[in-house]
Amino acid sequence: MELVYFACIWMLASFVKSISGMGSGMFAAPSMLLFMDIQLVVPVICTLSILQSVGLAIQYRKEFHLNDILFVLICAIPGIFMGTYALKVLSSHVLEIFMALFLICYAIWSLMHTQRVKARKNTVMAGACGFFSGFFGSTTAFAGPPLAIYVLYAGWKSEKVLGFLGCAFVLINAITCVSQYFAGLYTKEILGYLLVGVPACGVGMCLATPFIKYISQNVFRKIILLLIGFAGLISLLRVISHYF
Repeated sequence: MELVYFACIWMLASFVKSISGMGSGMFAAPSMLLFMDIQLVVPVICTLSILQSVGLAIQYRKEFHLNDILFVLICAIPGIFMGTYALKVLSSHVLEIFMALFLICYAIWSLMHTQRVKARKNTVMAGACGFFSGFFGSTTAFAGPPLAIYVLYAGWKSEKVLGFLGCAFVLINAITCVSQYFAGLYTKEILGYLLVGVPACGVGMCLATPFIKYISQNVFRKIILLLIGFAGLISLLRVISHYF
């Protein structure tokens, strides 16, 4: 029964990510933590996210260029290794609180300021978002929100956002998985969950495909912002539940 529940979680998570480019970890992590330890949850999410992201990267490969993601990925690498080390030796709750409050405030502020943003590029913004994507992805499995903040800042159209996020997550999660493997976080138990999660992700991606073309740019932006705010709320509730 636990594996059936796990499969349903990842069908929904994959559906959400296929539409918005992110969000699978946000939806999956809280439910998985009900019956799995955090040291199992994070590697499973990172691994299954690679499969989902490959699909997006292939589907929207013509919408973006390597230069759009190169600096982001370079800055994500030190964040990944620092986050992996922190996951083993430190409690991530304090960092998660700061991340949660920032994401909630950012989402609320952005939803209240709905003017269209022209396409723009900022190296410092790209580097900061890349670093924190790697760090929080390897500690909390929430790599998406920092990257989502960057693409909203950049003002890209939805197809380019999906392609960027797909390619970025493939590379960031792949590096994260390698880092976690050498840190000893992968076990035989994780393999059992992956054998169930992979086909579940495939079903979710297929179900989402017909809906994508009907989502306007304005609705797409609101979906991203709501997912950012939801990620912050989930993180905050997760920390509160730990202490109370």
